[in-house]
Amino acid sequence: MTDRSDILARYRLPLRRDALKPAAAMAAPALRFARRNPMMLMGALLLGVAGAVAWRNRDRIAETAGPLIDDARSRGQALVEEARAKGHDLMDEARAATGALGEKAADLRRRATSKNLLSDIH
Repeated sequence: MTDRSDILARYRLPLRRDALKPAAAMAAPALRFARRNPMMLMGALLLGVAGAVAWRNRDRIAETAGPLIDDARSRGQALVEEARAKGHDLMDEARAATGALGEKAADLRRRATSKNLLSDIH
């Protein structure tokens, strides 16, 4: 009774070899490269070990890095405020310069139109 395929079908994993063949074909170039360059495998192994060690010591790392992160946050906030103040100063200077140019252009336009009135042309 336990050998019936319709009973065991719902407990089987949906993995079949035909679904794994494209994955093997896509991984083949990387495996050929890794065989010729073992340093890549050593680097991946070292990265994995470093990740495992960091995961095991994550609480201690968080305690050590916490003050550094807070210090960087406060320095960053000070830089943001300084940049905001400089930006406002630059905006005020640009508004003043634009206003002066606008007044100069309006003055030139007024002088140009006052000289060439339509009554003078006809």
